[in-house]
Amino acid sequence: MANKRNSAVNEGIQGNVQGQAIAVGKNAKAIVNQSAVPDEVGKVFAELEKKVAGLPEGPEKAVANNAVEVLKSEAKLGDEAKEETVSKWVNLLAQMAPDIWDVAVATFANPVAGLGVAFSKVAQRAKEEKEKGKP
Repeated sequence: MANKRNSAVNEGIQGNVQGQAIAVGKNAKAIVNQSAVPDEVGKVFAELEKKVAGLPEGPEKAVANNAVEVLKSEAKLGDEAKEETVSKWVNLLAQMAPDIWDVAVATFANPVAGLGVAFSKVAQRAKEEKEKGKP
C-alpha cells in the first residue's frame, strides 16, 4: 500500500522548470535547465560582435571588442549585473565606436529576455543624455 501512495505523490512532482527550483517530498526531483546566456541575449551580442569585427584594425576596435565582451559577461549575470560596470563599458563604446554604441543602446533600451535591469537603466540614461547633447 505504501508503494501506491508514493507513486501517486511522485507523479504530481514532475515537469520541466527553467530558473531555480525546489523539490519537496520524498524522492522528489527538480531538474533545472539553464543556459549561460539566453538565446535572445546571445543574438544581441552576436550582432554587436559582428559590427566590431567590421571596424578597421586599431585601438578603437580593440577597446570596442573588449567592451562588448565585458558587457556580454555582465549580461550573463542577469539582474545581478553591476550597473556601474555596464555604464563604464557602454560609455567606452560611445567614445571608441559611436555606431556600435547606437546599436547597443537601442537594443539594451528595449526589453530583451535575459538582460538585467542594469542594462535597460544604463541604456535609457544614455539615450536621455544623447538627446540633451551629451555624448
